[in-house]
Amino acid sequence: MKKKNYTVSVVIPTYYGRKLLEKNFSSVLISLRDGDEVVIVDDGGFKETLMWLKKSFKLKKSVENNDYVLYLGEYQQAKKKVEIIYVVNKTNLRFAANSNLGVKLAKNPLIFLVNDDVSTYPDTIKKLAPHFKDKNVFAVGCLEFDHEHNGAKSGKNKLWFERGMFIHSRGDDFEFGPTAWASGGSAMFSRDKWLKIGGFDLAYYPAYWEDIDLSYTARKKGWKVLFNPEAKVSHNHETTNINVFKQRKIEQMSWRHANIFTWKYADIWQKIAYLLWKPYWWVQRKRTKIKL
Repeated sequence: MKKKNYTVSVVIPTYYGRKLLEKNFSSVLISLRDGDEVVIVDDGGFKETLMWLKKSFKLKKSVENNDYVLYLGEYQQAKKKVEIIYVVNKTNLRFAANSNLGVKLAKNPLIFLVNDDVSTYPDTIKKLAPHFKDKNVFAVGCLEFDHEHNGAKSGKNKLWFERGMFIHSRGDDFEFGPTAWASGGSAMFSRDKWLKIGGFDLAYYPAYWEDIDLSYTARKKGWKVLFNPEAKVSHNHETTNINVFKQRKIEQMSWRHANIFTWKYADIWQKIAYLLWKPYWWVQRKRTKIKL
């Protein structure tokens, strides 16, 4: 009987990310196994990131089309060989489309989607990959530590409907088990199932709620979305987005996309509740000065 392939493609979306990659990328390489690969999809800051990667991994141009330029390199350590794929977008796609492109170009059956502001532990991938022996597993999320905020934990989540809206928050505990969604910043996915769903919904452009939407769709199909506290990462949340959009803009995007998600997935009675509660939420957002 042929042994199933559990090799991993790490997909890292980046935007002016050289400094973050210099800080975190080495930890990702340490966690990889022989036969794994890395796909870095660059949405901006091409020259400085390209120069650093060329120097570090001897990248060479392989493919160029109307959408992107693709470079190939390699990382070797002892008996471990990891292919490095670096993709430079010719137009700015933002996070969801950038991630979808990386998954499409990946060759391995498991996708470890990681932000460029995430550093992994040496055994992170080893803790995640075995879960996919269960053919019904769609995704497994990591326990995230935010060392910029006294090591605050996240990664396990909950989602519920209240006052006409879907609301989300951090989970009540960090024990192994189902989670409402696997974070787009540090989680492993079945590539085949990702492609069957169609990846991140671009309605959530430029960012926020796309990972909640993806996991919700998977769970509606009967696939499992899990959280494993033994798979650990350090994640300084929103480092790139805060620099690009600023906090107020992020709050506006998140609220707008909460409305998109609610209308997309609400049943008829929930849609009626959404419309009835809309004045209430308008007042709440007005008080916090977040434009609707």
